[in-house]
Amino acid sequence: MKKVKIIVAILCICILVLPTTTHAVTLKEYENMVEKYTKELEEKEAKMAKNDKEVAEIKAKIADIEEQITEAEEEIENLKTEIDKSNKKIKKKERESKDLVQYFQVISNENTYLEYIFEADSITDMIYRVSVVEQLTDYNEEVMDDLEKLIEENKQKTKDLDEKNDELADLQVELNSEKERIETENREIEGTIPSTKGQIEYYKKQVSYYKSRGCRSNDVIGVTCDKPPVSSGGGNSNVGTGAVVGENGFRRPINGGYISWYYGGGHKGVDYAAGCGTAIYPVAAGRVYYVGNTLDAWGAKMILIVHNVNGRLVFSQYAHLQGYNVSVGQDVNIGDVIGYVGSTGNSTGCHLHLEMSRDYGWVYNGTYGQYRSNIIDPFMYVPN
Repeated sequence: MKKVKIIVAILCICILVLPTTTHAVTLKEYENMVEKYTKELEEKEAKMAKNDKEVAEIKAKIADIEEQITEAEEEIENLKTEIDKSNKKIKKKERESKDLVQYFQVISNENTYLEYIFEADSITDMIYRVSVVEQLTDYNEEVMDDLEKLIEENKQKTKDLDEKNDELADLQVELNSEKERIETENREIEGTIPSTKGQIEYYKKQVSYYKSRGCRSNDVIGVTCDKPPVSSGGGNSNVGTGAVVGENGFRRPINGGYISWYYGGGHKGVDYAAGCGTAIYPVAAGRVYYVGNTLDAWGAKMILIVHNVNGRLVFSQYAHLQGYNVSVGQDVNIGDVIGYVGSTGNSTGCHLHLEMSRDYGWVYNGTYGQYRSNIIDPFMYVPN
């Protein structure tokens, strides 16, 4: 039983003493990201080119439909004119027919019809006169039938053309809707291209930078190559007066000032209120990997540093700076001035915003989402 207790105790000590390893990111992963986003950009550009071709085809179809609609409208107007003409002919023919009927009624009542027949000089003349009367009657009926049929045909043609016009109009609306959908999709794709190009440029720079630091494809960034200075157990004794340094080698990032906002409640860091221009120091020995104001949506000037704490990567962010005193790739210690307190970005007064994370660093080996998920209370390392 005593041996079991000893073994358990040794295991516990080992667990406490052994360093926690960092999230491993190899140079190859950055190279893969360049390939990934380059392929993504090519796919987006190919999709936009395909969409442009489809839009051009749709526009050609719409132009053809518009031409057909114009032709149909002209044809409808011509048919209306023909119908009007036919209606006038019918009215005229109706009057002629009425007169003819009245004439037949007169000749029938007064036996004029028979007189007209029997006044014939010969049988041939009589047959002719009978034939004339019959032909007049048949002609009258035939003309009336033809005119009415023509009107009905024209009305049917007008109806068919109206229906065709409606179909063409519906197709035009459908094609315009499809054109708008494709153009909207293109605008959306186009809106993402700068971001994709930015990712390509960023990862190319990362690859180029780490290769310049001697890293090879299978090297783990910050672990087997480009190792940041060790930050545990000390630092630089030349820190000057007013510095507050903890036993773990971490220090407060400014001398003096006061804490105006603690970590927690949605606030991802600690705010130190101090006059603009106050010197800022790294919280521990480390390597600067970002200097600028392009990461923050409001343009706050920032410095990002990676630290090696017992083999684990820890990251510190210094925001709202007035200016910088370091550059990317520079190794710094706790006595070095890295920048100056300011009020840049989304800020209402001179202060330093200190943010820290473990394992994942923003634009070092992780996305912003991964970085935010691993943000810690700075007081886990920095003296209060």
